[in-house]
Amino acid sequence: MQPRRRGATRTLLTIALAVALLGAACADDDDGEESSGGGGGGDGDKVVTMAGPEVEGEAQGLVDAFAAFEEETGITIDYAGDRSFEEQIGGQVDGGNAPDIAFFPQPGKIRDFQDDLVPIPEEIASGFDGLPEGLLELATIDGDLYGVPAKADLKSLVWYDPTAFEEKGYTVPETMEDLLSQADEMIANGDTPFCIGIGSDAATGWPMTDWIEDFMLRLKGPEVYDQWVNHEIPFNDPDVVEVVEYVYDLWATEGMVFGGLQNIAATPFADAGLPLLEGDCMMHRQGNFYAANWPEGTEIGEDGQVNAFYLPTFADQDFGQVTLSGGIYAAAFSDRPEVMEVLEFIGSSEYGDARAPTGGFLAPNQNTDTSLYPSEIEQTFAEILSEADPVRFDGSDLMPGEIGAGEFWTAAVDIVSGNKTVEEALTTVEEAWPS
Repeated sequence: MQPRRRGATRTLLTIALAVALLGAACADDDDGEESSGGGGGGDGDKVVTMAGPEVEGEAQGLVDAFAAFEEETGITIDYAGDRSFEEQIGGQVDGGNAPDIAFFPQPGKIRDFQDDLVPIPEEIASGFDGLPEGLLELATIDGDLYGVPAKADLKSLVWYDPTAFEEKGYTVPETMEDLLSQADEMIANGDTPFCIGIGSDAATGWPMTDWIEDFMLRLKGPEVYDQWVNHEIPFNDPDVVEVVEYVYDLWATEGMVFGGLQNIAATPFADAGLPLLEGDCMMHRQGNFYAANWPEGTEIGEDGQVNAFYLPTFADQDFGQVTLSGGIYAAAFSDRPEVMEVLEFIGSSEYGDARAPTGGFLAPNQNTDTSLYPSEIEQTFAEILSEADPVRFDGSDLMPGEIGAGEFWTAAVDIVSGNKTVEEALTTVEEAWPS
């Protein structure tokens, strides 16, 4: 998709502890498009059409969160979720068929549509109690607020089978050195440490960018991370090349990945972790939102079939409890009163309270009642984010859209597929960075 505006250099904000409940990268779970809600598509005064990347269970959770709002206001919500939202939204806007509200997984992409989006009126923006200022600044352009944080994600997680760990004598690692040493032990024992897949339709490649961002924070620290995201150093800077080669070499280690390196690009992200349930691998690094991808009925938690632990840091580094987060922003292409009323609701703790019980969701609004999360593990996710320091927002989501939601993803596929070396792929991204 061609950008509408080129993003100016931005300062990546240090999102402090209280700001942490934000959130991917990127995407969510399944293929295909789904339309939910009672509306017919924007031909009525009180119908608000919405589009975003959330599908299946997460989309249903989104729609369910509006049930009471619809009843109270008479506004009908018509949401269409599609895995290829990032690719399609440009065509919809160009064709004059943009939804009233779009859910952007990348704040950086909001800048691409600045000329088409409607700034949120000050009387609404000033009432967003509980939304950290740092999150709002990520969607603020030239002093105007264009997006409302609608969902937070915690990305620095590793899913595992606690029963298999106990039976085989493995433990939750406290350091990255422990994790890597245990991975070597797993291979020696005939177990496969990781399940990995980066397939995601038009967004294929983004799961690898999350790996790179997590390891950039752990190997080089938040300062270099910020320089990289803000393009204060070239995309093919030696530090960046070193980190990406580190991830590639880890994945390429014989026996490290279920199915081998050659199958990573072709394995759908949504399915990538499922072999863990069959004992085909021991770990799956993915964010909290992957909870929605486990089969219905899967028990999650310390005594469940799957659990998750914080992706640890290197003991020989001292960057703090670095944590990668992400999230989704809602932005309006229409300025009708009911559209703004919906945005106001999305930014409120009432929306968080309504959606929290649906699962697979972390609220960016700090006033959300955390007791409403349906499981202990989701409350744990909230605690991990609250204890994280420093936190960094998903880097690719902050980069100009053509980079973070385009060239970077392509580079990931080229590297894993062996089409380009790490340095060649990163140089291609550098050459594509907008001037």
